[in-house]
Amino acid sequence: MVDSVVTVLLANLQRFLEDEINLLSGVEDKVRSLQHELKFVDIFLKSSTGKRNDKSVKEVVDQIREVAQKAEDVVDIYIANDTRHRQRNKLSKLLHLKEHVMVLHEVNAEIVKIENSIEEIYNNRERYCIIEGESGREQFAAAESLRERRRDVEEKDVVGFVNDSRVVIGKLMEGDSDRKVVSIIGMGGLGKTTLTRKIYNSNQVKDLFPCRAWGYVSNDYRPTELLQCLLKCLLSMAEYNALFKKKQDGDEVDAMSDGKLKKKLEECLKGKKYLIVLDDIWKTEAWDDVERAFPDDKNGSRILITSRIQQVAHYTGSTSPYNLPSLNKEESWELFTRKVFRGRECPSDLESPGKSIVESCKGLPLAIEVLAGLVAKKEKSEREWLRMKKISWKLTEDKFEVMDILRLSYNNLPQRLKPCFLYLAVYPEDYEIRARDVIQMWIAEGFIQPHEGGMSSTGAPEPEDIAEYYLDELVDRSLVQVSSRRSLDRGVRTCRIHDLLRDLCISEGKSEKLVEVSTNINKIDSLINARRLSLHCKVESNVFTKEANQQRTRSLFFFSNREGEFPKNVLTEFKLARVVYTTTTEAPLPYSYWLAYTTINWERMIHLRYLNIQGKVKHIPASVSNLWNLETLDVGWVKTVSCEIWKLKRLKHLYLRDAKRVALPPESGGEIKINLQTLWLGIRRFTFRNRYKGIVLRLKPDIFPQLKKLVLGSPSFRISGQRLGNFSRLLDPLPSLSHISNLQSLKTFGQFEPQSDDANAFPSNLTKLTLKDLELQDDFFSISTLGQLTNLRIMKLIYQLDDCRFHLKLVAGDFPQLEVFEMREINVCKWTLQKGAMPRLRHLVIHDCKCLDELPQQLWCLTTSPRVHVLKPNHALAKSLLQVEFKDGSKPIISL
Repeated sequence: MVDSVVTVLLANLQRFLEDEINLLSGVEDKVRSLQHELKFVDIFLKSSTGKRNDKSVKEVVDQIREVAQKAEDVVDIYIANDTRHRQRNKLSKLLHLKEHVMVLHEVNAEIVKIENSIEEIYNNRERYCIIEGESGREQFAAAESLRERRRDVEEKDVVGFVNDSRVVIGKLMEGDSDRKVVSIIGMGGLGKTTLTRKIYNSNQVKDLFPCRAWGYVSNDYRPTELLQCLLKCLLSMAEYNALFKKKQDGDEVDAMSDGKLKKKLEECLKGKKYLIVLDDIWKTEAWDDVERAFPDDKNGSRILITSRIQQVAHYTGSTSPYNLPSLNKEESWELFTRKVFRGRECPSDLESPGKSIVESCKGLPLAIEVLAGLVAKKEKSEREWLRMKKISWKLTEDKFEVMDILRLSYNNLPQRLKPCFLYLAVYPEDYEIRARDVIQMWIAEGFIQPHEGGMSSTGAPEPEDIAEYYLDELVDRSLVQVSSRRSLDRGVRTCRIHDLLRDLCISEGKSEKLVEVSTNINKIDSLINARRLSLHCKVESNVFTKEANQQRTRSLFFFSNREGEFPKNVLTEFKLARVVYTTTTEAPLPYSYWLAYTTINWERMIHLRYLNIQGKVKHIPASVSNLWNLETLDVGWVKTVSCEIWKLKRLKHLYLRDAKRVALPPESGGEIKINLQTLWLGIRRFTFRNRYKGIVLRLKPDIFPQLKKLVLGSPSFRISGQRLGNFSRLLDPLPSLSHISNLQSLKTFGQFEPQSDDANAFPSNLTKLTLKDLELQDDFFSISTLGQLTNLRIMKLIYQLDDCRFHLKLVAGDFPQLEVFEMREINVCKWTLQKGAMPRLRHLVIHDCKCLDELPQQLWCLTTSPRVHVLKPNHALAKSLLQVEFKDGSKPIISL
């Protein structure tokens, strides 16, 4: 992991020397000399990857880590102090001149010490065997190959569990009509969740239980999160949002208590035959918290739990828990070969060593998948597999430990992937990780270098592309589990990490001094050496009392719930932080109005590259211009935003999800180029509608040449059918958006449609359009207008605010390139599809459209045979879908 420390430091030094040389005045020569020495260290690290388990090499690597981190501290502290000195007026500079000279002297002395340490380490390099590492160009080629395979392989394939599934479904069906608890017990990694998901999604169970809900529990259990998770399965989006009520002043929210949530859950289940899954219960208290919310209406309802602990199963009243056995030899071999050969047959000469490798996993699915992910990356030859056989058999001597298998896979990761994998330790157990967030943070941390593999600047991929390939490779190695994928390119949208693998990340992350995780407030202050600190507990503002925390910590993560919000003033102390991520794990609605304002030291946190505050920020002042390294800024709620935000040269992603007032960007380009790629502009207030228009009118290519994704507006709330919290209805329609010619993705909340009923009002290169919180009244422009967008490939209509019904008419030539179409909670009463409309459609989703009684007949004649998924249809639509099929014999998927 020290590789990433040195690589990041070299990248930072290069950035300073190229772009901000004035900040290094007085120490420039020393920094260049340090950079030169570190390049030799970097070469040594890259060429010693095969010897890291050697004790003497490991000792040297640990020494290098300490030296590299010391160098990083010296440079970062100097730049912070020098920036502060430059911000002083002339008199203040004169008064602090002696202090500044002393700082220069100290920095020069520290760099000399560091260089001496590096020289001593480097002079001993011949004592260690050095092998060549893999080249960056080969890495990128492998990533491209991985991306191609992703298109052909479905993650949903499940091996085994045929008998297990039959037995558990039998337990769900047997017995009288009383509510009953069925349990699946087994060790971690045995496949309890996989089996339960297979049962939950089976047609037999869907027919038996019309009402179903799934809740993740985990060891780090919070009652409110579990209740919300169950309710999200049972309610529509509008009903779910209605559980929260925003006050008229817009500054507070009256959230439902756990008691009210339980009562609501009970109301949702009352009178229905339901199946509730409680996955991964560790403590009996979790059952006590929710048990009374599950009514017993004597209709055969069931609760299915999974746990590692027999006592928990017995406590819930489950009789004869099902102890999940390991996979047998045939199932283990099938899972292994499916992972390694992707559906192709295993060559006969590899079958014997391959089966020996699989036997070392003792039928544990997680171990088989992870080991298969490792073997798949090796040469498929008898010689290599026999070598792997020897390694794997070592793991079965004495007692089998699954962590040995997992650690073996981690040790065989390329060095470039190791920090990315261990970084996932920052997330809480069972947390659904948004791929976009973790990719942006990897980049901000310096784990992703823009021109890897020695490629030229003109031919190099974007850092975001490289990071996505890395994530795909972790998925391919079974180290990350995909939760959801994007509609069109099947890229990862959200993901999770198995709790055993998370334990490995935490253990190795601590050992490598990469990341520390704390769930105990009393132990936080002892983590003085943590470069990255993730807190999963209630934190007071004055919890950090040691300056060492503030000097060494580069990344801070706060995962809080309503009872334990993150400290509002702590971000004034960590002046050297590069990444700050704060979020609440319980608030489902915009952005935690109940939180206190978070205070940020905009003047001194100059090293920040990624700042995500899913809470309240009072102002983004003019001093934000000091954050010249900032690449991503994501704020949940903010009162005012200074015009200085538009002057940050490195800012690529700006998310102002809920803002009262945002200053206008520059009116003309000239020398000014704003490099934003993503902009979320969520202005709610009626009084600022003209400013909203003004910003949109200035999003011109000469000022915003890189803008690819635009989001306008903020999500709405509804209570008993009445809309609250979305003021977009008060806004006049926007002017034409055609001037944003580079735009590829557009999402709007509310009535933000252009006033012209003409497709030319939209950007010509638009490929994705999402319209949410629609009001389809008299002034709504015709949806058929959108059919004239010739480059549109994805369109989503999500959540209608009013009760207006409409007839969707699509004629020949409409949506010529559209591949994905989704309607969710839209009051479409009839859909007409003429021949020649949507000729390229591949995926159709109809979700909870209660007024739609049938789908158009032409849909079943499309030569593309699109995948049709209909969720929560009314009775008439569900009945009609049972009678149809495509020309290739496939049928629509129906989820009641």
